[in-house]
Amino acid sequence: MSLSVIIKWGGQEYSISALSEDDTVLDLKQSIKSLTGVLPERQKLLGLKIRGKPADDGTKLGLLKLKPNTKIMMMGSREESLEDILAPPPESDDVINDFDIEEEVIEVENREENLAKIARRVKEYKVEELNPPREGKRLLVLDVDYTLFAATSMKWIDAKMKELGVSDNSNYKITFMLDSGAMITVHTPKRGVVEVKPLGVIWGKYGEFYNRKNTIMFDDIGRNFLMNPQNGLKIRPFMKAHLNRERDKELLKLSHYLKEIAKLDDFSALNHKHWERYLSKKQSQ
Repeated sequence: MSLSVIIKWGGQEYSISALSEDDTVLDLKQSIKSLTGVLPERQKLLGLKIRGKPADDGTKLGLLKLKPNTKIMMMGSREESLEDILAPPPESDDVINDFDIEEEVIEVENREENLAKIARRVKEYKVEELNPPREGKRLLVLDVDYTLFAATSMKWIDAKMKELGVSDNSNYKITFMLDSGAMITVHTPKRGVVEVKPLGVIWGKYGEFYNRKNTIMFDDIGRNFLMNPQNGLKIRPFMKAHLNRERDKELLKLSHYLKEIAKLDDFSALNHKHWERYLSKKQSQ
C-alpha cells in the first residue's frame, strides 16, 4: 500500500506520497532530503514511535500505522555553513568499517521489495542533465565522497566540480550528477538496513544507452554495489590525501584500465577486483 505524509519544517509543509509500507524511516528521510536539502543524519522526526519508543532508521513505515497525510514535525538544518562543509571527516567513518560484499554474500539483488524501490526511483527521481548521453559510449559512474575528494554536501560538490573545471571540461562531458535521493535501503542479514547505490535507477531512465554490459562504477564502499556487484570496482578511500599527495595515484592508474576495457562491448566477463592484474597483462602484450 502507498503512504502519504506531510512534513512540517521551517514554517512550510512538504507533501510526500512516493512511499510504501515496506519503505523504512530512512527512505522517508531520503525523500525529505530531496525536498528540503536537510541531510538524513541531521533530521529529527517528532512523533514517529513504535511500542512507545522512537522509531529507528530501519523501521518499516507500515509498522508505524500512519494515517493518510499524517503531519510530521521535523527539526534539523541544512549543511550550508562553510565550517561544516570543510570539517575533516571523522576517524570512525564507516568507510573504515565497510564490509567486502564478496566475503558476506547477500542475495539482495533480485528481491522484489528492492526492485520495487528502484522502480519508484526511476519514476520519481528527477535527473538534471548537464550533457545528453551519447550513443555507443560506455558509462563510468564515479562516487564523490572519499573517491574524488573528501565528503561534503551536494551544494558544495556542485560548486567544487565547477571550480575544478569538471562540469565544463573540454576533454570530457559529465552527463549528470546524482544525490542521495537516487539511493535505496536494503536489508542485509548481518548489517541490518544499509544504503546502497542501485545502478538500476540509471539503467531504468537511460536503458537505450546504458546497461549491465557497458557500465562500471568506482566507489570506496563495497556495500554500495550490493544491487549490482558485477559492475562495481572498490577503490581505496581518498582520505587524508593532504598529508601525502604522492600516495593516492589510484585514479590515475585506473584511467589506463578504463582505456583498455573501453575497447570491449561487454564488461560482464571482467572481475574488477583484479583490475591491476588485467591491466598489467594487457600492457605486457
